[in-house]
Amino acid sequence: MASVGTEREELGGGAPPLFFRSLRDFLRVLPGAAQRFWVLVIATGVLSGVGAGALLAGLRIVQRLAWPRAETFVGAVQAATPLRRVLVPTLAGVAVSLVAMLSRLPLAGHGTARIIEAIWHRGRELALGRTLVRGTVSIAAVGMGASLGREGALLQTGAAAGSWLANRLGIEERQARVIVACGAASGIAAAYDVPIGGALFGLEVLLGSFALELLGPIVVACVVATAVSRTMPGAHLEYVIPEYELLRPAEILLGVALAPLFGLASAVYVRVMGWVEVQLDRVPKRLQPLLPPVALALLGVVALRWPPVLGNGFDTIHEVLLGTLPLGALALLPVLKLGATALCAGSGVPGGLFTPSLFYGATLGGLAGELVARVLPGAPPSGALALIGMASVLAGTTHAAVSSVLIIFEMTGDYGVILPLMLSAAVAAATSRAIERDSLYTAPLRRRGVGLPELPRPDWLRVTPVAGLVVEDAARVGPGTPFEEVLRKLLALPSGHDLYVTSGEGQLLGVICLDALKGTISEGALLGMIVAADVADRSIQPVTTGMTLADVAGRFAQGDLERLPVVDVARRLIGTVSMRDVLAQGRF
Repeated sequence: MASVGTEREELGGGAPPLFFRSLRDFLRVLPGAAQRFWVLVIATGVLSGVGAGALLAGLRIVQRLAWPRAETFVGAVQAATPLRRVLVPTLAGVAVSLVAMLSRLPLAGHGTARIIEAIWHRGRELALGRTLVRGTVSIAAVGMGASLGREGALLQTGAAAGSWLANRLGIEERQARVIVACGAASGIAAAYDVPIGGALFGLEVLLGSFALELLGPIVVACVVATAVSRTMPGAHLEYVIPEYELLRPAEILLGVALAPLFGLASAVYVRVMGWVEVQLDRVPKRLQPLLPPVALALLGVVALRWPPVLGNGFDTIHEVLLGTLPLGALALLPVLKLGATALCAGSGVPGGLFTPSLFYGATLGGLAGELVARVLPGAPPSGALALIGMASVLAGTTHAAVSSVLIIFEMTGDYGVILPLMLSAAVAAATSRAIERDSLYTAPLRRRGVGLPELPRPDWLRVTPVAGLVVEDAARVGPGTPFEEVLRKLLALPSGHDLYVTSGEGQLLGVICLDALKGTISEGALLGMIVAADVADRSIQPVTTGMTLADVAGRFAQGDLERLPVVDVARRLIGTVSMRDVLAQGRF
């Protein structure tokens, strides 16, 4: 059996002390500012590890209280009465809505998109207190049956811990970005006991760079967090599976041949998640608190026939990897799980999408294995192809092939399938990207008009993209705002700031500058009849997040404004960019 438990116990007992001694010696030779940064990296790893252990302990407690009488989660759901299968998830939805209304905090979203936004945009830090509330609600909801992943809470807690430490010590912005990424990466490392995969996830998904100057802090944070989490009892569950081997050329080619299908399935996954979110976001605001209870109640009804749709899916993935799930279940569960996860996430239940994508990929891979075995005698075991499906779909949904391969390898400890695993993940990621330009984590940001650097991402250690300079400080008025109110707001603005006229949908209609009003309003004008639309300058061209710094600098050269409005693809105003910030970059 391919189990990595013994090896990890040995590493957990010997490697961390040696690692910490080496790290201590390394810190002694650094100057003061560098020492402070590395101490922050280590502290972030410690907080991520402790937070991961505490949240996972809370998850086990919630599961035992909500679903007693069995050792496994799915077994407990199957042993529960029909009433309990519906009532427990419904109560989880009620709890989510109550916390959201009482705390007035936005709980919706899977978290990773928020972390990427915090890394790439100034002024969007992660508040530690709010994140802890959101993480606790997420863990409780997943434990009670929400079809989401536990890792969402752990990633956000680690990232928020890093952001909190960076703000308290006042380190420079570029280092603060790295600290936030360290926190998120160490959170996923601690969540699944995957320090290597977690580090590469931080580099590939969050920072978009494998630069050596980024590798060190990320690796240290992930090692520290994993070492700390391993000291806590029962923190990790591992997949103990047979030692599969796919070494023959025909077996490798089979994995590569299936990869485009997994890539297509990944693109479908991303689009379905986005479509459901958009549709449920159109529900009137007064009815939106009802969405979590209704969604989870529907999930409970489905669980009357298909219990595996509840929870994060660990037990079912394990069954698929062992090859014990029947063909009918393999054919139906990917569709049910995708629908359940999209419904939960779209309705506002907080949680991760990482683990559900593993479930989706494993069942699709297992299904492919069963079908191939019926056509080709001597075909690889369905469990081996389930591993290929897991890595391929994870790579396709995240657009991160390298970290996906290493995460699956660390989670299973099966080196015998590494060759087709690598090739299939690369092909699936390329296929998915060709169909769907956004990953599971960047798609929500694009829908909200949040600009991100395009791949290959510029190295912001040297050149910051214009998207990172956008500040959400735009003062707005409607086109029908009376002149007296317009003037009062203009006079209250800081020097260099202007007033922006927007429609009810947030689209930019024009700009009102205080100096320009002098030549617009005649002495005999009836000011009581003038509204904002009458004095708005519609000739000012806004900036888009896709523009380069050179484009923005040229736009500033065309006028005398100190700030320019920034709009998304639908011309909705999302913020402003200042000439001072653009010129401070020093190169375009």
